Amino acid sequence: MTFDLCVPAYNEASIIKETVERIRAALTNAKVPHWNIIVADNASTDGTGDRIRALRYRGIETMYIEEKGKGNAIIACARVSEADYFGFIDADLSASPVELAPMLAILAAEEADLVIGSRLMDTDTVKRGILRTLSSRVFNILRSYLIGGSVQDSQCGLKVMNEKGRNVLRVCEERGWFLDMELLVRAEHAGLRIREVPIYWNEHQYSGRESKLRLVRDGIGSVLAMMRIRARLDQK
Repeated sequence: MTFDLCVPAYNEASIIKETVERIRAALTNAKVPHWNIIVADNASTDGTGDRIRALRYRGIETMYIEEKGKGNAIIACARVSEADYFGFIDADLSASPVELAPMLAILAAEEADLVIGSRLMDTDTVKRGILRTLSSRVFNILRSYLIGGSVQDSQCGLKVMNEKGRNVLRVCEERGWFLDMELLVRAEHAGLRIREVPIYWNEHQYSGRESKLRLVRDGIGSVLAMMRIRARLDQK
């Protein structure tokens, strides 16, 4: 089994070394065979990519993406990946990398084509503010109404998939935060098997680091993204 993991990173120089080392330890301890971590340096200006290149760890590389946007970074990695399985995880590791091994096991058992982490299935394993949890629930209700989709939490930044899932990801068009939403609705329309699993989530893994998500700005952006995705689906 070969596995490529994309870590989209925009100006994460202060944390990226620890992030990569924690992922590396989680995959090694779980005896995940033949893995490769790709840090997608998403037009960073703070030397994020240089921090990774300086590590010289086997199985860890960096890929520079000129255009900003989480979606741009992930899609670029997916298009060059030839591994059996592909996944992505947020650089702040709010989603614990120890979740990767059991999620990959589901793929290996051919029980799903796409396995996604969820912050809403079991809130006892989630450390985040009440407002953020409430906003996630409202977002997902609105998403389900406007573009469909059966999952509870589309935006959790931890997902792994087989070749079928990666092929869907490669043709997605959302270039920012809302790639996840498009990926899932396209995957459902393509008949892929999606498995949602509860995960450990802690939004404060790195003290002093502020979230790049802004509720008002990104709330408006999410509605616009839903409209774009809906229009694409209607054209098919």
